[in-house]
Amino acid sequence: MGLDHFAIPVPAPKFEETIKFLTTSLAFSNFKEITRPIPTVVGLGETAPYIWLSAVEGDEAEFKNVMKGMHIAFNATNGEQVRQFHEAALKAGGTCNGKPGIRFYHEKYYAALQNGTIIHDLGLIPPTQISPI
Repeated sequence: MGLDHFAIPVPAPKFEETIKFLTTSLAFSNFKEITRPIPTVVGLGETAPYIWLSAVEGDEAEFKNVMKGMHIAFNATNGEQVRQFHEAALKAGGTCNGKPGIRFYHEKYYAALQNGTIIHDLGLIPPTQISPI
């Protein structure tokens, strides 16, 4: 059984900034806003929405604390996409949480990690059978 979609609450003042960060960081893969059924909810993806963001009221510091444990990893076709993501996320205002490289989880786990807006650990990894180069 695969995952169809997931939702992330975003502090209302960071809502548009978070959408821009994600769509800019992942634009090379055609990741974009797909639908906005109401002003405070947006569905993001390549061809259909699978990430839903909802603007909620609340303390931003509290949200950041809750989100520290969240890790989101997108699939990449190859190592070049990982490097493109890392560069684009930095330009979009993210902070490096791990440059593109092999991770200790697996000998072919090649990833780049970013902190952006409210998402603490956003990554891009190629399938384990693909070389990181």
